[in-house]
Amino acid sequence: MVISLVPKDVAKKGYQFTHLGGTETCKKCKLLSVCINSLVVGSNYEITKVREKEHTCLIDDGSMVVCDLKEMNDLLSVKFQKFLDHVVITREPLECIEVLCEYYDYCMSDKYEQTTKVKVLKNKGKIQCPLKYDLVLIEGEKIEN
Repeated sequence: MVISLVPKDVAKKGYQFTHLGGTETCKKCKLLSVCINSLVVGSNYEITKVREKEHTCLIDDGSMVVCDLKEMNDLLSVKFQKFLDHVVITREPLECIEVLCEYYDYCMSDKYEQTTKVKVLKNKGKIQCPLKYDLVLIEGEKIEN
């Protein structure tokens, strides 16, 4: 479990999001360590508990609510190959210019911008790629070296 701050308008149990990092303004905030630095850029989280404590965000003066989060498995695309669930594969970075494609974020994740070892937890099926890459969507986790 991780404790972090989430914008009040989306702070609801079950809400899921991908952490994209902070801004220059965030670096000046006294809550940086709990709001931004407690999360991993590119990782997916789900709110498991919304607490009552609120803080004001320096970026837009909006309310941020303290929440308990659980890190979720990553969804990402990989080049098609025959593999079994729970095997470790090497994912090569993909090149894509189709920013409006529904799968773009799964192909171009900052978390997987380098050649990376990934444990395949579940094959979610083939992706219809507009660039005709032969891809599948998987649920996986990054293996740190």
